[in-house]
Amino acid sequence: MVRPSLARIGAPGDGYATDRDPYWGSGFFVAPGWLLTCAHVVGKGGAAVCRGESAMSVTWQERSAADGWADRTGTGTAVLVAPRPDAAQAPRDRWPFPDLALVRVTGADDVRCLWLGDREAGPRTPVGLYGWSVQTGELGIRHGDGELAGSDARALLLAGSLPVGGLSGGPVLDLRHGSVIGVIKGRRPEEGVAVPVTALYELLDLRDGGRIVRDVLRAHDLHHLRLLDDRAASTAYPDWTSFQAELPGHAPAVTGITPELRTRLYGHLAHLPPPSGAGEVVHLVEDVKEHVRGERLRSLVLRNARTWREGAGLLYGLRTLEPGGGGTLVDLDAVLLYAAKAARTIASERAGEADPGRLRAFTDWIAGQAAGHRHWAVGEAIRALLEVDAGQPARTTPAPATVPAPVTGAFGTRTDVLVKVGAAMYDGRHPWSVQLIYDGQDVTPVAADDRGVRAEELVRVLREPLARALSQGDHGEHLAAIEVFLPRRLFDLPVDDWQLLPERSRGEDGCEDDEDDLVDERAMPLGMRRTVVVRDVRRNALPPSPEWRRRWKGVRCGPLAAETLHGRPPAVGHPPGARPGGRYPYYGALSAMGDASVPVYCGPVGSGEGQAAMKDALMAGHSVVLWRRDRHDHEECGVFHGQAAELLAAAGQAGALHGPVRDLRIRLADPDTARAHGLRGKIAVLFDPPDRPPYGAEAMRPPPSAGPGG
Repeated sequence: MVRPSLARIGAPGDGYATDRDPYWGSGFFVAPGWLLTCAHVVGKGGAAVCRGESAMSVTWQERSAADGWADRTGTGTAVLVAPRPDAAQAPRDRWPFPDLALVRVTGADDVRCLWLGDREAGPRTPVGLYGWSVQTGELGIRHGDGELAGSDARALLLAGSLPVGGLSGGPVLDLRHGSVIGVIKGRRPEEGVAVPVTALYELLDLRDGGRIVRDVLRAHDLHHLRLLDDRAASTAYPDWTSFQAELPGHAPAVTGITPELRTRLYGHLAHLPPPSGAGEVVHLVEDVKEHVRGERLRSLVLRNARTWREGAGLLYGLRTLEPGGGGTLVDLDAVLLYAAKAARTIASERAGEADPGRLRAFTDWIAGQAAGHRHWAVGEAIRALLEVDAGQPARTTPAPATVPAPVTGAFGTRTDVLVKVGAAMYDGRHPWSVQLIYDGQDVTPVAADDRGVRAEELVRVLREPLARALSQGDHGEHLAAIEVFLPRRLFDLPVDDWQLLPERSRGEDGCEDDEDDLVDERAMPLGMRRTVVVRDVRRNALPPSPEWRRRWKGVRCGPLAAETLHGRPPAVGHPPGARPGGRYPYYGALSAMGDASVPVYCGPVGSGEGQAAMKDALMAGHSVVLWRRDRHDHEECGVFHGQAAELLAAAGQAGALHGPVRDLRIRLADPDTARAHGLRGKIAVLFDPPDRPPYGAEAMRPPPSAGPGG
């Protein structure tokens, strides 16, 4: 079963001279014409091969009735290598993870392909290791059995039969389910090391990687569906779907999911337009879990699922919630409902991107599977979704158990991102964490570092976890908001100006990108696309005070009224050298303001008068404050107070404030527009509602982030 998909990779013939060994390593076909291997195997050909400028030789075997196994050879070109070395970089002894490469092979469009696993295997899973090797002195196929010993950071650890030299790039198969779960990377003194095949999805995040990987995965699923439907093509060797049905790892009598149903489902999903992002898949999965189990879990799935296929895999092994921690497996219920929701999402929101005939075939297939469904409520929900898709009135279905969000307005929508930065420790470092908040109350940790970094390093270290969290929070038309909990000394941190791409981003060819040609939202300042607000980390560590609750109710109802943070008239501004007097110099004026009042300050609040006034505003219970976080001439304050008052009047209520703030940030970003309208400054917003998330209900933190090499 494995042999016709297994390949050896080496130096090409004349015209592609190399000073390296003619045999580099192994690989295996995952789609017609597409080979998956390790980046370090391709790297043996040098940087030109990694860039796709030079070719490699790929040889695989085919069985015929007359001649047995015979070699076939094609020319391979590296299309995606992760990580790819720089042009002048020498081949590495230890290639970093993910250490994967996709190679396009000419003349291999009719090759048989292995089945890629759609779930993470657990410890003690029996595995088979396959590849080519010259370890015995003669080039040949090698095979060994072992078991999955566990995982170490980004690697699978193998026990038993360890990989021999040359097997790098070959497949690790789960022998119970007949699926590839890893790519052989190498060995340590007492264990083998493999890259999880799920790391292939990480390549979706590379520039141009998304299109390539999606094409390969689509071709993989359609290949196996075609073989399932074309039994005549399986005379030489059976198709993987039929073969898997005979393996002990499949239990359709318990789960209801047969290998054939799964293959047909993935074939239909392959024809859908791809998800708009990980958040779209994750939220469908959460909706399905809530409906099937009858209770919403207090945390999101943290897998960065970027494809419809991955979403279905996240629902395998789902159990109903029953006393005692048991429950009945509801895989089929969950997977079919997920399929119906995915079809409905495409039909209602992105119909122009889908093939109508394919979409109708998918919904007809789902309807056929749901007919006579064992669970009435789930079957009825599926049929209701499909009827709405057909333009018919939906049936009334039992409503799933939900918990209403505690906050209305802009923060009453689904999932947003919390960034928490703690006060500086003795060495000047600030601990930090990134979390998701679901429906205003349930918090899921994404990343954290209790050792912390200095304030000037926050933008660098938070870029990756923040991007990962935002990809989970974005779904449908919802862009996740960013709530940044800060100590008061860091309230002027320019988070709204941060970008998710490094300032000097490099393309895959090693050359610097032309900014004029770069179309990537991650290159934009965060505050120009999203709601970005500041919250007080210290106040949120305590139970909400009555004043805080009262004033939050006031700004929610409105109308908002602009006042000055320091209590002086706006025209006075904040004279240079102004110093607060007394312990609470501004508390009286701030306490006397109406509950719908919003203090405004024309200057930074991280030190001096601004910091003292902000402290008193928090003590007085204010939950919304506007200020100008950049340094400027005192004469500009009148203009700033005027634009702040116009902004608050236009919003009317706290929940409507974010649109005008974002619009103002966009106008301020263009010098000509700002000059024409007399606009000034970098605006910051304290938007700090009590009980978001509910006090004392924070989820467990993840392990601290590992440092370099950790």
